[in-house]
Amino acid sequence: MKNILYLLLALLPIVAISQEKTTTIKVSARAVHVDRTPAFKATLSLSPAFSSYVADGMDLEQLKSHFKKALETKGIAWGELKETPYEFGFETMGYDKDGAVYEFTTTSVEKMRAFLGVKSLGLQRLNAIALFEIDEAEAKTLYQSAMQDALTKATAIAKTLDKELGEVLIVEDTQFVGKQVEAAIYYDRPVGEYIYTLQVVFGTR
Repeated sequence: MKNILYLLLALLPIVAISQEKTTTIKVSARAVHVDRTPAFKATLSLSPAFSSYVADGMDLEQLKSHFKKALETKGIAWGELKETPYEFGFETMGYDKDGAVYEFTTTSVEKMRAFLGVKSLGLQRLNAIALFEIDEAEAKTLYQSAMQDALTKATAIAKTLDKELGEVLIVEDTQFVGKQVEAAIYYDRPVGEYIYTLQVVFGTR
């Protein structure tokens, strides 16, 4: 029994050293890319299902007529829209009334702003996004910026813990960077902004 006790006591310093070596720092890093020449896409639906009491009794064709006139006042031709741009459309939304899904694309900020400002009975906006590509050089810049952000944060944490920052142990990248990046359009964010994030784990010494 004494021999076992002596062995455990002898191992304690080794265990302590091992625990020190396994101390890690995990940080969430980010980098921002802003594309200067994005395209824009907006999708909306038109249906009596979304009409107020003013439009009660109006069918889909009447709503389309109102919608066409509203577009024309904004300088947008009916032919610039795609109705049911993909294999399925309004039927996937599960309403018990008829309807249609429309998609509008443009490279003009002014035309996109005009389209988003269209008001007509029965409209429901589904999304508004910016579309762009991040090439190999831009992706490399994003990776480098994010890793620098991770290093800065981890260094500050290590100093707080009175430790020296060690090597990178793990990098977790769960975002897709490449062709056809989509970014939602927000009123309080730059158009074409893409925020890239990754998780980085550092060792300490």
